Amino acid sequence: MNKGETHGTTNKYIWLIEILSQPKTFMQVQELWKKCSLNNNQGQPLDRKTFYNWRQTIFDYYGVKIKTTRAGAESSYQVESGPGRDNVRNWLIGTISVQNKLISNMSIRDRILLEDVPSSGECLDTVLDAIKQNRLISFDYEDYWEDPVTVTMRPYFVKLYRQHWKVIGPLEGGRKRTIRSYALDADRMKNLKVLDMRFRYPKDFSPEDFMADCIGTATFPTKAAKPKDVIILAWEKVNLYLKHTPLHRSQRILHDCPEDGYTIFSYHLHTTDDFYQEVCRYGNYMEVLHPKDVRAEMMKIIKGMGDEYAGVSREDCKKKVPGVKELKALMEEPEQ
Repeated sequence: MNKGETHGTTNKYIWLIEILSQPKTFMQVQELWKKCSLNNNQGQPLDRKTFYNWRQTIFDYYGVKIKTTRAGAESSYQVESGPGRDNVRNWLIGTISVQNKLISNMSIRDRILLEDVPSSGECLDTVLDAIKQNRLISFDYEDYWEDPVTVTMRPYFVKLYRQHWKVIGPLEGGRKRTIRSYALDADRMKNLKVLDMRFRYPKDFSPEDFMADCIGTATFPTKAAKPKDVIILAWEKVNLYLKHTPLHRSQRILHDCPEDGYTIFSYHLHTTDDFYQEVCRYGNYMEVLHPKDVRAEMMKIIKGMGDEYAGVSREDCKKKVPGVKELKALMEEPEQ
């Protein structure tokens, strides 16, 4: 796409991709374009030459082919294939598509609520620059759960998960197979630098394949770590939700019992911290049946939560915690 292409033109390409997810004749496309908020000449139809130009540009730059499903006067058009495993292009297309919808509905913007998405600011820019050049990065990192450390690593890739960016790659020095993830958060990542030293990015390494057996961005200690076969029982409405929104891409239904309101699912994945957090989200509507060590870890987590609420955990510390009445009074005070 040349420099003369405007942001608005890109939006038009995405609009065409979106409407042609289902087959439409050229006349139908013209009618939809008349009503489209991206049409600077409202009410004017899309001419055939412009349509064919957009169609070619979409294929050249997004890898999306718009095929002719029927020939002749009643020709219809439909998107044949998307960018496949190119998640970045998929994400861009999806993001711009949502943006188009928001622009066309600005009159009701106060009734459209969005999540805050941290930009990660300069941290993300710096890390992406290092990735492009295959250069090492170093930084001081203050983890919420561990002591502050100085890290030197090979930034293999970045991943966005639950509105947070992470950089993932092997640590430099020591065991080079140790791959870690770090949040691109200016409050935790300080003194970030791109070093002069380059590294060789493995030709056979695929970030998507590497994370295929994981939930989220939590990584496992070594390449030798193997994913586990996990069996989970889900009750009532949670089992219906999981059928439409799988916990992980490996999800399979082993046994379904609609009359009793439960389903048994199997998974092949790494049981990282993110996995346990996902299972905990569903409370007593989900139970790990197998393997024994994963079930035991869940029982340990649940017991810890029970002890916390029963007051048998951190007793000495909790004696210093203000009472509910005092806390309610603090809530009524104006925020400083």
